[in-house]
Amino acid sequence: MPGNTVKSAVMKNEQNLPIKRIRWWMLGLLVTAMVISYIERGNISMAAPLITDLFNLDAEKKGYIFSAFLLGYTLMQIPAGRLVDRYGIRKTYAISFFFWCLTAASFGLATVFWNLIVLQVMLGVWESISGPAGNAYVAKYFKEDERGFASGLLLSGTKIGPAVGAILAGALIAGYGWRMLFLLCGFIPLIWLFPWLLLYRKQGKIEKNTGMEEVLTVGSQTFSAINEKGNITVAQLFQKRKTWGIFGGYFFYGYVWYLYISWLPGYLYDVLGLSIRETGWWSGFAYGSLAVVVVLSGWAADKLIKKGNTPTKIRKRFIVTGFLCGSLILTVPLIHDSTYSITMVIIAISGMGLATANTWAITQSVAPPGTIGTLAGIQNFGATFGGLIAPVVTGFLIKATHSYSPAFVLAGLCMLAGIACYQFLIGQVEPIKIN
Repeated sequence: MPGNTVKSAVMKNEQNLPIKRIRWWMLGLLVTAMVISYIERGNISMAAPLITDLFNLDAEKKGYIFSAFLLGYTLMQIPAGRLVDRYGIRKTYAISFFFWCLTAASFGLATVFWNLIVLQVMLGVWESISGPAGNAYVAKYFKEDERGFASGLLLSGTKIGPAVGAILAGALIAGYGWRMLFLLCGFIPLIWLFPWLLLYRKQGKIEKNTGMEEVLTVGSQTFSAINEKGNITVAQLFQKRKTWGIFGGYFFYGYVWYLYISWLPGYLYDVLGLSIRETGWWSGFAYGSLAVVVVLSGWAADKLIKKGNTPTKIRKRFIVTGFLCGSLILTVPLIHDSTYSITMVIIAISGMGLATANTWAITQSVAPPGTIGTLAGIQNFGATFGGLIAPVVTGFLIKATHSYSPAFVLAGLCMLAGIACYQFLIGQVEPIKIN
């Protein structure tokens, strides 16, 4: 009997190995999709300075265009999470990806202001799947002490996308015009669908053949529990303080992040007087620095947890430090040298990366079984709700004061408010208990 038990354990371990390998390839595809998503949603910000006259845009109208994406994105976050929990990741992501690429390409055909508004809303609706689905995959296939690094890789796509997109957009606009930018960035990424469907089908066959109903790679939660259909409602989740901490903290994070995504190119181009190519390079450098910090901070947090430190202590310390770094944007209005201004903006943006992966790792750890997609949707809803407000408020402040300073001060205060949410509402990093 003991011999059979050992043999059975060895066979089960060998069966799990293909999943352990393929999950990294799948995560790589999810990161790539996130990069594509942020390239496509950021193209309008890079094109905005050059289409101002054609579409008769002022700062306020630009704010409406930037926020239109987030209107569709925000409204669909929780429904997208529920769809992931109910129908799985593979099909929901593939369908959404196909339609968001077609929508992104359609910007190249826009002729009037309202075309841009409608297309932005539609793009937000289709891209809403990326956050809930990606985080559901990480929670399903990675352990507690792996999730910081895995989440960091996933979320690096949200920073690499703007970095690559800004540089690419600057070059394409300068060489071929803004319409070709949208057409190329919309149609070419459709290639992604082929490896996604192929590898996910292969992964599904491995799971079916090995009959895994026990622990896969997700720590204390079982494979069947992770895949359990969610019977817990959104209303029940919002009755818990942890949910409000996650929602509120990411509301303030999202406000600041989407302010940068929408208005950083305009600040560099209009205020600091950079060329469109220089704007692309400096924007790309800021977002790229953030991407590096996101991955390294997630990896470092995992290492510290593996050494015996509690997830509560480590995750929160990284989050508080990251938000404090982000609050340094408060000092930019006091700086009158363009070189120092760019430097401080880069420090503030990249510093936020210390928090990014760890916020998502907390969400994955506290989600009750069957609600990972839903809770991720709630977190992303908070971020995009803040992001929905940020471009409009920023546009109004710029138009009213002819300065970016009030917008940067407000962003710094949001970072400090985010600290309060994570520090006082989250409590212990453990699954939310629903009676």
